[in-house]
Amino acid sequence: MATISTLIERVRLELGDLGKSFVEQFMVDGTTNRFKIDLAPLDGPTVIVQKNGIDISSASWVEESTGVIVLETVPADGDLLTVSGTYFRYFTPTEMSTLVTTAITEHAGRHVDSAGRQITIDNLPSIEEYPVAVYATTLALYTLATDAAFDIDIAAPDGVNIPRSERYRQLMEMVQTRKDQYRELCSMLGIGLYTIDVLTLNRISKATGRLIPVYNPQEVDDRSYPHRVHVPPPTYGDSPVPWITEGGELTAYQGRAFITTLSFTGDFTGKSFLANLLTQRGTALVIQHFNLDVVDNGNNAFTATLSLTADQTSRLAERTYWSFSTVDDTTKEQIEFKGGDFFTIRVSSVVL
Repeated sequence: MATISTLIERVRLELGDLGKSFVEQFMVDGTTNRFKIDLAPLDGPTVIVQKNGIDISSASWVEESTGVIVLETVPADGDLLTVSGTYFRYFTPTEMSTLVTTAITEHAGRHVDSAGRQITIDNLPSIEEYPVAVYATTLALYTLATDAAFDIDIAAPDGVNIPRSERYRQLMEMVQTRKDQYRELCSMLGIGLYTIDVLTLNRISKATGRLIPVYNPQEVDDRSYPHRVHVPPPTYGDSPVPWITEGGELTAYQGRAFITTLSFTGDFTGKSFLANLLTQRGTALVIQHFNLDVVDNGNNAFTATLSLTADQTSRLAERTYWSFSTVDDTTKEQIEFKGGDFFTIRVSSVVL
């Protein structure tokens, strides 16, 4: 099973960025607590700092990208500081982890395994490890090329020319080579960004105007429950509508109980509370009442618990608006002071 660490090692092997050990000593003059290592970037967790033979690593910090060691206090004049550890040629462990994680996310995309689970680092097939490493190498080369793009050619008066832009050209050639390699691997193995997907379009019932569910085909003697296909509905150009009252977004799952708590303060003497789900903000049409429980914590501090049953969430639209309001016990005036989008994530069901 692939792990981030094993993929990072494969990418470093492709880049020639394997870790190397180092040992450096400083004779302290008592004026600073910052010491620059001649090598960078560093592998922070492997760096050991010793002062006069005593390990003080717990009282020091490592700037991995610059190779600077920062001590908690300024050592005394004449102390001997010894720093040892591992350094790399191009990328810090954090930077490499970011590149590999990005490569896995883009490589897997919306693809799933045989059980319908999203492909992640935890269930990445072994055959896809090397293509992911090649793609991460391409991303790393892009990063190096961006750095090299800031270099300019040098021409000295004595006729010496240093074409520093040549490094950028070589890196871009390597990028193209690696892109071609990744494309070839994905095309031959049927994986990654260049795999050929076979998709199913949802049909709309003429009688109801609703999408007709799609189920995975099964063998004729397979008596198991049918598995519903998660086909994302089209957006039809829908755009988010900004709400004036911002209370945060809430998310529920269709057919599952929902509960959340809100904390607020204020003087609500002579007022009660009301929580509803509306089709949109400002409308008088209530599509669902929340089960509401408000607890007075004292000092004008309150905690409200909003909940819905599983049966109630099964009938909610994908997007509604939740509203939490006060109601004057005398005038019955209703004033909203919290609200926001309420999303209901669809959960596949089984037709028996």
